[in-house]
Amino acid sequence: MDLPSKGSIIFLARIGYLAKGFIFTSMGLLSALAAFQGGGGASDSRGAIRAIVQQPFGRVLLIAVIAGLVSYVCWRIVAAIGDLEKKGSDAKGLALRARMLFAAGIYSGVTAAAVKTLMGASSRGGGDKMARDWTERAMAAPFGSWLVALIGAGFVVGGLYQCFRAYRGAFEKKLELSAVGARARRWLLRVCAFGLSARGLVFCIAGLFLVQAGLHSDPSQARGLGGALNSLQAQLYGRFLFGIVAAGLAAYGIYCAVRARSAHFGERQSELKQTPGPI
Repeated sequence: MDLPSKGSIIFLARIGYLAKGFIFTSMGLLSALAAFQGGGGASDSRGAIRAIVQQPFGRVLLIAVIAGLVSYVCWRIVAAIGDLEKKGSDAKGLALRARMLFAAGIYSGVTAAAVKTLMGASSRGGGDKMARDWTERAMAAPFGSWLVALIGAGFVVGGLYQCFRAYRGAFEKKLELSAVGARARRWLLRVCAFGLSARGLVFCIAGLFLVQAGLHSDPSQARGLGGALNSLQAQLYGRFLFGIVAAGLAAYGIYCAVRARSAHFGERQSELKQTPGPI
């Protein structure tokens, strides 16, 4: 089966990253407002979806988000199968491409939750319940507890890697920001780095919960992204720390929007400058 044209694939990627960015920005802002307005829990992707549909023209907006999420899932699948980001076929390349398929699976679940909300079905279980249900099913398999612990360790490593990329500025090479002024570019890259670091931290926390669940064979200890963020409130200066990381997740949404507008997806830089993506 032939892959879609390059232009179609890049369009899917850009629309997909816009939708992903919208979800993360909504999620981060809702969580930050809960923290700074007198307490409250974190909002996960499902909470953001419920908030979207409650707004004026919310159903129309949610349909657009669903279309974007479907685009993102398709982009991840096609990019993994066709190796559009030139990851290669060695062990490292295959692992990175498998991660793309894993992301496609995760956002397929988010898309399904959005469709259920659009159809009027309840999805109030949230990310924590989904994480516990998935963990329980995984533990029912042979060596399932060890598998859960290994997946949790993978989340921790992935989160640390995101923080490292943010610290070293490695993400900058994927962006074409030559048309942005030097001062604005500097601040924009700082926001992107802040967002990547916050998301990496939440991934680390969620991974540690999974490791703990696997080692104790207790699926109730698993946490989704919202639960991982909520765990920060139990720490010293927890509400403040919670709010900062929640704001960081909103910043990650901005990073996704920047990628949608200015990233190159297997294009040459010359091609990218000639055909900018949608704002």
